[in-house]
Amino acid sequence: MRPTTTHYADRGGRPRLIFVKDSESWDGKAPKVLNLVDDVVVIGSAQDSGLILEGLEPVHARIVRDDLDEYVLQAVHRVGGSAGLNAGQEYVLRSGARIELGGWRLVFYREEYADHGRPYGGRNGGELAYQRPQVNPRTGIIERDSTD
Repeated sequence: MRPTTTHYADRGGRPRLIFVKDSESWDGKAPKVLNLVDDVVVIGSAQDSGLILEGLEPVHARIVRDDLDEYVLQAVHRVGGSAGLNAGQEYVLRSGARIELGGWRLVFYREEYADHGRPYGGRNGGELAYQRPQVNPRTGIIERDSTD
């Protein structure tokens, strides 16, 4: 059995990206949503991308579901937001993580009860609003809340 910080099933919590164009060009419509159902989602301007966004590189970034049921953002080109990644860097996405690609603003969302980085099932399970830095028992990496 793998150690986890939640006890929910793999692929649970409806992992998804919610995205809009920047606020200057926002048309007032509700944000669009892409449910992350594939193990790899390519984000870019190429027509065969899983998420096609105008103005980006053909392959700008990828979101990969790993064998620990984590969703990992892999930067092929510069990515802003919660992680601030350069090409070749990766970032484990947690619910609420912001991703900035060119003029696009995306947010990763997964119900807290299934977000493996949220101890005790998230706020509904007793977690405080601010998390102290903690070691992820599955990866050994210290994770911190965003400082933005």
